[in-house]
Amino acid sequence: MDDLADAPSTDRYEQLALADSVLREAAHLLTAHHSAWTGIGKWLPRRLLTADPARGKALLEGHRAVAEQADPTRLTAAAEQVLHLLGGPLREGYTQRWHV
Repeated sequence: MDDLADAPSTDRYEQLALADSVLREAAHLLTAHHSAWTGIGKWLPRRLLTADPARGKALLEGHRAVAEQADPTRLTAAAEQVLHLLGGPLREGYTQRWHV
């Protein structure tokens, strides 16, 4: 998400690749939060809108704004909403504990 916000709008390849990643990860978190199925391809927007119509639509419209207008603002704001729903972003100091 931070990389997308900082990506130059002149590097469309990088910006679009980052937007796809942000959408997929935010969609996965949001559907998991609602204990809903996630999806890929045509099923991602369908499952996302079913799980959480308002936040799902914000993510999809944000992704469209990056694709059509090279503007990541709406997608990063929508992804931030998803993160705050789950306790906020994790940055420095985050570790994953593996149970053996």
